[in-house]
Amino acid sequence: MRRLLVFCFLLPCWLSARELVIGGIQEPPLKWLDAQGHPRGLDVDLVTAIFGTLHTPIRIELIDSGARLTRNAESGFYDLLLAHSYKPEREAYLLYPKQAHMLHSWHFFIRKESAGRIHYDHLTDLKPWRIGVTRDFSYTPELAAAMTDPNYHFQEIPINQLQLRKLIAGRIDVVPMSLVTAFTQIREEGLEGKLDYLPKPLKTSPYFNVWTRSRADADTPALMAAYDAELLHMKRDGRLKALYDKYGIPYIEP
Repeated sequence: MRRLLVFCFLLPCWLSARELVIGGIQEPPLKWLDAQGHPRGLDVDLVTAIFGTLHTPIRIELIDSGARLTRNAESGFYDLLLAHSYKPEREAYLLYPKQAHMLHSWHFFIRKESAGRIHYDHLTDLKPWRIGVTRDFSYTPELAAAMTDPNYHFQEIPINQLQLRKLIAGRIDVVPMSLVTAFTQIREEGLEGKLDYLPKPLKTSPYFNVWTRSRADADTPALMAAYDAELLHMKRDGRLKALYDKYGIPYIEP
């Protein structure tokens, strides 16, 4: 144990100080651009704290398109991506650390007037309804398979923040969203009382800040190990929970 502590203490001294470019999708309160164009949010504060401790400079770029984020990651534009769930096919271009920083619970959202008419116990219950999905989002294998079934009615768009607006406008009937993301948007856009969600979760998944294979180098394994050690330290000493409290997000330790 003493040897491990000494290793972690010395690690920042010899890790590469190369600036890391970190990409993400705008998703308040987790990550967004303020009026001056500066990145804000829980995910932003977290990586700023961790890489600050590791004396590793970072630059965060937030965009609106998941498809463009994936292309940029595959082409070597980013060193890391913020807040990704695990998906086997993503291992072709991503490297996952051991420590997750968040658990997301996903539910199907509906219009308030649809409560009692739309039910979800099995995915087949949603066959009659128009289902909104976001391109390049990782849902579940069952939902991915259903998207190839012509008996379902899926509508795919590239920008997740448009989903609740489409739902309220009556262009779709249900949409899977994380509770954190959906309720933040509902509060910020004054949509209270217009939407509801079905009680059974579609999934509950851990989320990771991930490295891209296209920009990985000889220092990457050591940097990932140092990241894991510092994130675990933040879980144990309460700093991670404090970030959740700062943004009004219920804390469930991942």
